This record gives sequence, C-alpha cells and structure tokens, in this order.
Amino acid sequence: MKRLFYSILLICLVASCSIRDVRNQLKDIESYIADRPDSALAVIESIDTTALKTNSLKAHHALLHAMALDKNYIDVKDDSLALTAVHYYQKHGQKKYLARARYYLALSYYYNRQYDKSIIELSKAELVATKYDSLYWGFVKVLQADIHSIDYNGIDELEALEYALNIYTSINQGYYINNTKYRLAASYLNNRQYDKAQTLLDELINSNNLDQRILNKAIKEYAFLMSTRPDANHLLASCNYEKVAIGESCKYMSLQDYWAWAYSLSKIGEAKKSQGLVEELQQIDSSGTAFYFMYLIAKHERRYGEALECLERFTEQNNNEVVQILKQSVSTIQRDYYQSQYEISNYKAKNRLLITIFILVGAIITILFTVLLVIRYKKMKESEKEEYIRYAEEVNRQLRELQKDSYTSLQKKYVLMYKSKYETLRALYEHYMISNGRTDADKIMYREVTRLIDELRSDIKDSKTLERILDNDLNGILTILRNEIPNLTKKDHILIGYLSIGFDVVMISHFMDCSPNSIYIRKSRLKKAIEDSGAEHKDVFLEIIG
Repeated sequence: MKRLFYSILLICLVASCSIRDVRNQLKDIESYIADRPDSALAVIESIDTTALKTNSLKAHHALLHAMALDKNYIDVKDDSLALTAVHYYQKHGQKKYLARARYYLALSYYYNRQYDKSIIELSKAELVATKYDSLYWGFVKVLQADIHSIDYNGIDELEALEYALNIYTSINQGYYINNTKYRLAASYLNNRQYDKAQTLLDELINSNNLDQRILNKAIKEYAFLMSTRPDANHLLASCNYEKVAIGESCKYMSLQDYWAWAYSLSKIGEAKKSQGLVEELQQIDSSGTAFYFMYLIAKHERRYGEALECLERFTEQNNNEVVQILKQSVSTIQRDYYQSQYEISNYKAKNRLLITIFILVGAIITILFTVLLVIRYKKMKESEKEEYIRYAEEVNRQLRELQKDSYTSLQKKYVLMYKSKYETLRALYEHYMISNGRTDADKIMYREVTRLIDELRSDIKDSKTLERILDNDLNGILTILRNEIPNLTKKDHILIGYLSIGFDVVMISHFMDCSPNSIYIRKSRLKKAIEDSGAEHKDVFLEIIG
C-alpha cells in the first residue's frame, strides 16, 4: 500500500515539475517574442503539445503561437489557435490575455474576409484592452482602420488611425508610432488631404534611426503623393520611386505605384522608359487604376484616340466599383447593428432584471438602424448621382480640351492657307521692285504695278480695316491677341497684321516707312514678348508671325 502511495506521489511530482517547466518556458518565450519573433516561433513549434497537460498551458501556448505567426508576417486563416485562447481566458486568467486572444481571433476573420465577424470581435477586444493592454488597444484601432479602408469608409479610417497614434504616443512605442504615421499619411492621401499627408511623410523621412521598412514605405508613399497631388512634382516623384524600386525594397511597391511611376516618367520626358514600364504592367494588370493611368499618359503624349478608349474602360471599371461601394456601405451598417447587439447582450448578462428593457431598446435600435439604412441608402444614391454629374463634367472638359487642340491645329492650317492667298501679290511686288528704275521695263506694266501697290498700301495702312479682315478670316484671332497680351502697341498690331498675310520684312519696311533692320528688331522683340506672356494661344500667335 505504501509503495502504491509513493508511486502515485512520485508521478504527481514528476507531472508537476513537467507542467512548471513548460509554464516557465512559455513565460520565457513571451519575454522575447516581440524582439525576436522568428526565434520565438521556432521554439513554440518545437514544444511537444502532449506536454500541455492543463487548459491554462494549452491556452497560453495557443495565444503565443498565434502571436508569433503574426509577428513573422504569416497570415493565419485558421481560427483554432485564437478560439482555444478565447474560450479559456474569457473565464480564467489575466484580462490582457483575453484582449490579445480576441484580437487574434478578429485577425483570423480578417484574413478570411469575414469582416462582419472581425469588427464584432475587435469591439469585444477593445472593451478589455482599454483597461488592461494599451498596446493591443492600438493594434485593435489599426485593424479597425484596415476594415474601414476596405469598406471605402475614409472618415472612420482616419479616426481609427488618429486614435491609434494617440495611444502609441501615450505609451511611447516608437516603432508603432512611426508605422501608424505612415499609415495615417497614406489615409490622408487617399482622402485628398495632401498637405497633412506631406507633413507626416516629411517628418518620417527626415527622422533619425527610422526603421528601414517604414522608411522605404514612406519614400514610396511620398513619391505617389508627388505624382498625384494637384501641384505634382513628377521629377521628384520619379527620383523617389527609383530609390525603392531597386533591391529588396521593391516589395513595398504596389501596382498602383508602378503606374504612377510610369506616368511621372512620361511627364518628365522619359517616354521610352515610361512605355517600357507600361508594357510590362499591361501584362499583369487590367484594373481601373491601370486604365486611369494609361489615360493620363496617353493624354499627356497627345495620343487622344487611345486616351479616350482608356477613359471609357476606366468608366466601366468605376461603374462596378460604385456598386461595390454601395454594397460595402450596407455591410458597414450591418456590422454597426451587430456590434450594438453584442453590447446589449453583454448588459443583459450582467443584470437579468433589465431584460425586458433591453428587448425594447433592441427593437428601437433595430427600427432606428432600419431608418438609418434607408436614409444612408438615399444619401448614397444622391452621392452616386452627384458623382456621375461630376464625371460627366470632367468628360465634357476633356472633350473641350480635345476640341481646343483640334482647333489649334486647324488654326495653324488656316494661317498657312491665308498666307498663300497673298503669294501672287508678293511675287508681283518683287517684280515691281526689280522693274523699278530700269529703262527697259515695260512702262505700262510698271504703271499698273505701281497703281496696285499704292492702292494696296493705302488700303492696309488702315489698320482697323486690316484687323477686321483678319479677324473674320481667323476666327477673331487678333481680338484674342489684344485680350491676352494687352501691352502690345498699335505698331505691334500693324506688324502682326502684315506678317499674318505673308509680307516679308523688306515689303513691310516699305509700307511702314522704316528700315528692314528696324522691322527685324521689332519682330524679334514681338516674338520674345509673346513667348514670355504665358498667353493661352501663344503658340498660334507665334505661328502667325512666323
């Protein structure tokens, strides 16, 4: 009997020592998992799971395993690890472990694109993390921001990221502060708050001892900002893209970044490099983003037919995205409803006496959310309508630009045709100059030419008549010239009139009673004034005076 007793006692002692050893090993792993996640993962996976004799050890092991996988950037869709930890810690153990377990359960739902379940689990995790684990409270807000981004909910995304930044700042978590600044800058950029985005990116890029991964992502995002903001700096954008598109840092480049880079290369005159990059991207990307940037590139390079085709393809893609946005907005309302239902259930569990009140509250909330759903749907339809109107205006603007370019081309042809009308008169005038003073010239011809020249000279000295004739033939171009470059003199306008109908410098000097050299000088000054004016039609004006 004594032998049996001692045998049982020995077994218990051995088992106790074994459990204590595993518990200490898990605590040791927890102490360095944040700094050396790869080592932690290797040790966790080497542990014999049969040594996990208690539910406490199983839960702790499962939680650390999920944590190590996440910190090694391994997306875990299997929720079994997190569920094991949640089931235990919602009844036993430290509350901070419950917050972490719920976070990793929400993360597994996120990887499975079950965003409704993920947002509900994050709400549960936040209730605990706000009191017991500020670091994971920050993690919760960042993951919430990711889901809001997927749902095209930019306002809530910004709010969640700003909240996370404040949390990390309060607990002085340098790496997470910088990483959240990058995320927040990207969100500002997506919401077209360009100055806020640039402020954060400048702060990151110019900071000391910044983690190389965050630095590469910040440089990449800065390049995208410089290529897409209204006052874009495409040379700076291209230089920054070159910094991160080489070596291991290229993994931070998205397809959208490569398209933006191709556009910047086109804008700075690197058309060959841009085209090569476009050809590579076309083989792997046919999204709306691809057609949008192909449209911008084709438009810049004046390939208007191709630009219009890309614009039409981009429109088709956008129509699909509008439908998706509407669906996601409905999904957002549903998640808000489920989150409220969870909170109601939580209160009912604490106080059974209020169950009737909570049922009424639940019914009221259901009705309110139904009304809200209808209201938000109507607003979405109005927003969609306004978006289509803005799109139509943008298409009209693009068409006007195309028409303007066509008008400019036709205008140049018209000028050349107009000059050709006076080619015969110019030749006759040359004949007149040659015959003038010669004793063997045909006097009758000379008198006739003289009469024609004097008559022409008399007519065109009336600058208002000449300008009116030219305006009628050239769609009011001289009136446009007066409006766009008002500081030109009357003689400048007369000189432009003579030049526009094809008279050469010697002929004009005869009409304006001055030397050919003075006409050359005035013409040169006139061209310089037009080039420096910044006038919208300066290319047409320069084409007219030759």
